[in-house]
Amino acid sequence: MVRCENCGAEAETTDELDHDDVKQIELDEGGNGPPRVRYGANIRDLWLCKQCGKVLGVS
Repeated sequence: MVRCENCGAEAETTDELDHDDVKQIELDEGGNGPPRVRYGANIRDLWLCKQCGKVLGVS
């Protein structure tokens, strides 16, 4: 069971959470010169509390 630290709402399954897809940000330090930021290299799952919208996890 997951409990939101912000509002106290509880969820037993992912059906009880809000879900969104977010693009991953990666730092590429290979090659010569300064590091480069790569945006959107992969898609991650963002899990949110349905009551208040607090981020509960990223997978």
